[in-house]
Amino acid sequence: MGPIAALRLAARRLLRAPSFAAAAALTLALGIGGTVAVFSVVDGVLLRPLPFPRADRLVDLSHTLAVAGLTRVDQSDATFLLYRRDNRVFSDLGAYRAQSVNFASLSSNSDAAPAERLDAASVTPGLFRVLRTAPARGRGFAEADAQPGAPPVALISHGLWTRDFGGAPSAIGRTIVVDGVERRIVGVMAAGFDIPGDRASLWLPLVLDPTHVNSAAFDYRAIARLRDGVTIAAAAADLQRLLPQVPVVFPGRLTATGIAVTHMAAVVRPLRDVVVGHVARTLWTVLGAVGALLLLACANVAGLFVARGEGRRREFAVRRALGAGRAALLLEFLAESVLLSAVGGALGLALAAAGVAWLRRLPMAAAIPRIGEARVDGAAVAAAMAGSLFAAVSVSILPLLRSGAAPPALLLAGQGRAATAGRSRQRTRRALVVLQVALALVLVAGTALFARSFQRLSAVDPGFDAARGLAFRVALPPAEYPSAGDAARAVVAGLDAVRRLPGVEAAGAATRLPLDAEASQDSAVFVEDRPVPAGKLPDIHEMVFATPGYFAAMGIPLVAGRLFGPPDPSLDPARAPREVVVSEAFARRYWSAGGAVGRRIRMNPRDPWSTIVGVVGSVRDAGLERAPAATVYLPLVTADAAGAAWTPRDLAFVVRAAGAADPAALAGPARRALARVAPAVPLFRVMPLRALLSAAVSRTTFTLLLVGVAALVALAVGWTGIYGVVAYLVALRTREIGVRLALGARPADVRRMIVSGALADAAIGVAIGLAGAAAVTRGLGALLFGVAATD
Repeated sequence: MGPIAALRLAARRLLRAPSFAAAAALTLALGIGGTVAVFSVVDGVLLRPLPFPRADRLVDLSHTLAVAGLTRVDQSDATFLLYRRDNRVFSDLGAYRAQSVNFASLSSNSDAAPAERLDAASVTPGLFRVLRTAPARGRGFAEADAQPGAPPVALISHGLWTRDFGGAPSAIGRTIVVDGVERRIVGVMAAGFDIPGDRASLWLPLVLDPTHVNSAAFDYRAIARLRDGVTIAAAAADLQRLLPQVPVVFPGRLTATGIAVTHMAAVVRPLRDVVVGHVARTLWTVLGAVGALLLLACANVAGLFVARGEGRRREFAVRRALGAGRAALLLEFLAESVLLSAVGGALGLALAAAGVAWLRRLPMAAAIPRIGEARVDGAAVAAAMAGSLFAAVSVSILPLLRSGAAPPALLLAGQGRAATAGRSRQRTRRALVVLQVALALVLVAGTALFARSFQRLSAVDPGFDAARGLAFRVALPPAEYPSAGDAARAVVAGLDAVRRLPGVEAAGAATRLPLDAEASQDSAVFVEDRPVPAGKLPDIHEMVFATPGYFAAMGIPLVAGRLFGPPDPSLDPARAPREVVVSEAFARRYWSAGGAVGRRIRMNPRDPWSTIVGVVGSVRDAGLERAPAATVYLPLVTADAAGAAWTPRDLAFVVRAAGAADPAALAGPARRALARVAPAVPLFRVMPLRALLSAAVSRTTFTLLLVGVAALVALAVGWTGIYGVVAYLVALRTREIGVRLALGARPADVRRMIVSGALADAAIGVAIGLAGAAAVTRGLGALLFGVAATD
């Protein structure tokens, strides 16, 4: 019998057993669908190369400061300019700074439309050469566009081109307003283009003037393309060769002593690894979980095949006695399993496509980089085919082995019935029960650990009260608010307007919110009564500029002392007292909470000392799993190194609703109140403070959700499989049970015998599953919080 005939016969047999076929195909579909869905995510995020020519040669350039404990320090204009000029290992380098801007397009009568906030990036012209990409329309940036005093130009994304300009070619040359500056559009990027890891709707030229550099302001990220034959280690060694020359070529705040004392080192990493970040361990863990689900599904279907094969043993014996060989039986089993696996694989692909679409829509999926590239494509189809083939082979092995276990003569002589209930045959079926219990337990144990970790993480006190808070950001462009006084007056007026709204209990502003994705502003802090030993550097702490009302709006308590006062009406930094407020973690690091009041600190050895006037509660800034931050809070208006007034222009406003009011209902009134003060400044990133907490546990939530779904499906699949195998074991022992009852056994004794046997199998499965869970979960330590892997 040929393969085609075997498939036809298998199809007819399966149609005569629809319950068996449906159960087996659906079980395989669940296992294959879950595996393919997660594989599609892993493929899109981790395995697929970045969408640029020869993306394997793209690398990310950064630094580390071992003394300060900083694992990533980006490029200053000085380091980038020197690396670009004197390196021996790169074909080209590009730098960029991700940012958000106020954007408006001009109509034909030069009236600007209402401003909105858009993601943007300032880039060097060489960045597009590094990525080997060019605009789909118009031109890219020329070196002349990045020179000081050059006419302002911009590139826009394909999405912005179609949204605001209807996809018209005439958009090239049109004028837009970016942060109050009119810029001419010179090109439109191709659909889907993004700098790896940073989405943007428009790109601006990054002006780096070699005659005016700040060597200690590490504000830019850099991407380079390795020359052929150059390794990452060789590239890092070449940059390390150049690093000590930076203070010589570009004298400034970055000195040779500073480089030596901080053990500053150049770091080169594959760009894809930097884009993916720390999510790789999470995704491989989830893929392992659904892989165990596929094994469980195959074990389940194998049990169904074994049970079905037992009912056909006499048929097989007759066919073998009539001359049918083992190869014919092998072909028949394989034909049935291939058909079921093919149907299960097709259903699994449909489930995987729906699952990937569902995953991409989840709010917490935004924490997964490149999640938008996850899709069920050719690689997913190949994975489904591999899963189906694995399923077809695995579910055929046991029935094939059992089909030849008893001699045909024995079965035809009428003794086969007893043989079916023999110990050797029961061991096979009991082994399936043990396997399914063990696999299900490993998945459920992993889910329990993630659930406990999620519970512990959610119970962490973030240090602020998110219950009634609303946050939004505003940015005051220098073109519209040229002086620090202009910006400070706009902030003060805006806060007064918001504070007077009905239903507002408190309002304040700060440069950064705790747990926010916005980059922190860190600085070395000199403590007056803690002199720094020679050859050492002071500790680095986060700096947050804030208004006095910020602490009440955030629900951060005052622990000792007082808060600094409101800005001086004159906004003269010379008249403003040099006062700061520190977090309790900062105070305890050097003194005690109460002992910090009256002490003095400064951020620069040349600056006057600032007095600590108050201590506030510590907040979890870098993540709920991290220790509370030792933070220094500075007033809104301060003096820079030259003594001139300085105030931040990009601020987060926080509004606390009074009583039981819904904070989200304050968004509209706040927007209208600020529009009266600063009509050209849009609000953006409007969100309740609870969203910060949700984002802080997003990775744990994502992992828990996927592993939990796999565990629930595993429980369902395992339950049906175990029930079917145990029920069939009891059916096979019907003759034995009848004999026992006839010889005087009580029904209770028979029930005890059956249940104790099933419990013994389950206990063995639990023991193996616990051992497997202990081994597997030890690798999950980095993904857990407050929970031991063997909990």
